[in-house]
Amino acid sequence: MDCLARARDEFQRRRPPARSQFGAVLRDDQRPVVTFTVIGLCVLLFSLQLLGSAVTDANPDPVTGALWYAPLQTSSWAFEPWRMLTSALVHSPANAMHLLFNMFALWFIGRAIEPALGPLRYIALLTLSALGGSVAVLFLTPAWTPTLGASGAVFGLFGALFILMRATGSQTGGILALIAINVVVSFVVPGISWQGHFGGLVIGALCALVFSKAPARSSTDRRQDARRRARWQGFGLLGIAVVLVLLTGLGMTLVNPYA
Repeated sequence: MDCLARARDEFQRRRPPARSQFGAVLRDDQRPVVTFTVIGLCVLLFSLQLLGSAVTDANPDPVTGALWYAPLQTSSWAFEPWRMLTSALVHSPANAMHLLFNMFALWFIGRAIEPALGPLRYIALLTLSALGGSVAVLFLTPAWTPTLGASGAVFGLFGALFILMRATGSQTGGILALIAINVVVSFVVPGISWQGHFGGLVIGALCALVFSKAPARSSTDRRQDARRRARWQGFGLLGIAVVLVLLTGLGMTLVNPYA
């Protein structure tokens, strides 16, 4: 019996793991660790923002002022490109609903997308969507206008979810309605950066196209197919990242704080 048990365990170990349509390893415990981590980090930073405001009575508080993003901060006057990503982690300390809406959307959609993509693909999706939102802000927002919030990454999830649902043959009417409502809100409600939403939505959809269109099978070796698909997906995501970096370089030359 011990021999049979060892043989069964060895077979289970050698057998390629089951994967989703997009390449993620399927496990019994599919906790969206990345989603919960990002939510926790945003809540922590929001608490520090409130504390900073209470201690210094500054506008903005030191945490917000150090992490938000304005086009001027990627220009020849001030070169702080990391803000294009850090701005996605901070929210308006004067408006708790800003944080609550983004965290609810991240929790609601992230729990569906993260297990289907796996943590690394999901991190790439969130990062590139946030960067895409900031690139759109760079081109479409006045140089002195600060932006902050995870909305660009959240809209990236909206765009990605639509593409991934189409790839699996699911009904997309609900997500289209959700996107439409949020697009309208972006233009109707003052103080919302529709530019960041637009950039995140486009880049999220492009990332999802990379995930869904990468070649899935070329042989009978499932491990080899998984490596091949991951390689193609990596090339696609790298291509999107390179384009965003090049666009950032171009946008830097167009920033004019005196306009």
